[in-house]
Amino acid sequence: MVLALIKHGGNLREAAKQYNIPLENWVDLSTGINPNGWLPAEIPTHVWQRLPEENDGLVEAAQQYYGVKSILPVAGSQAAIQTLPLCRRKSTVGIISPAYAEHAYCWRQAGHHVIAIQREQIEQQLSNLDVLIIINPNNPDTFLTPHAHLVSWHQQLAKKGGWLIVDEAFMDSTPKHSLLQQNLDTLPKLIVLRSLGKFFGLAGLRLGFVIAKPELLEIIRQKQGTWAISHPTRWIGKHALQDNVWQIQSRQSLQQLSQALQQCLSSVNLKNVKTTHLFCYIQLETAKELREHLAQHGIWVRYFDQPKAIRIGLPRNEKELNRLGNLLERFTA
Repeated sequence: MVLALIKHGGNLREAAKQYNIPLENWVDLSTGINPNGWLPAEIPTHVWQRLPEENDGLVEAAQQYYGVKSILPVAGSQAAIQTLPLCRRKSTVGIISPAYAEHAYCWRQAGHHVIAIQREQIEQQLSNLDVLIIINPNNPDTFLTPHAHLVSWHQQLAKKGGWLIVDEAFMDSTPKHSLLQQNLDTLPKLIVLRSLGKFFGLAGLRLGFVIAKPELLEIIRQKQGTWAISHPTRWIGKHALQDNVWQIQSRQSLQQLSQALQQCLSSVNLKNVKTTHLFCYIQLETAKELREHLAQHGIWVRYFDQPKAIRIGLPRNEKELNRLGNLLERFTA
């Protein structure tokens, strides 16, 4: 099965060409990436010259950061999203709608039967599913699924050999809500995905992690092949995971930036704003027109057609926030 490729946020070069605005004049708010991400002070020359080595301390740093033992580095959580459908027989897969579209795309591409379900339908649909995929907090609508629901769904799926996959790409700024706080030994069919792209602001690094039982991780490792993650990526990832001071400061600053964005949206009477520490989601009948208005003035946000909504990432600083606020005020006046 060959499906049309999915478009994502972050396609700023395409927007610059479409609207004839130089790349450097844009404010890109189309992703949920930390605009003030982690950066190393200096990368030693030898990092660029050596082949990747598995005993370089990356896994140990990840084990410490996530508080788990059974963990596998992958080339971005996207690599896991693409690989997991190849790791089990043809299944019926339930995915919350709306949600990050790559999950459904990759399972369909691998020949599985994918059902888009509403959150309130999960309990009644669970008996029909072999796999349930939850993004927590959800992208794009920010919904945070309680631990108790996840554990219950996992137990029901595990009894028949099913999987619960929880994509926690946006969880790092609120780690207390992570399912990794649970005793994972009691959740044998649980698969958790994490990423350094969002909170750490290292989307270009392409580094993520799969937390699951060792048997499944070994299958994924073999499907990844040799040297799937570059030496510079492993080096940067290890040091980012070990930087506890930056992590604490960043969680505080992201909360402040998120509150400032919420106040900006409220000041122009935009209603029903849903938030995480990394983006806001607004259902709006005029969402497409608002995206167009902002784009014509060099601000790029993400538009969703079903339901009509926009997702706005965090402005980097007060200057970018004021620029956004002025354009929103003109649109809503």
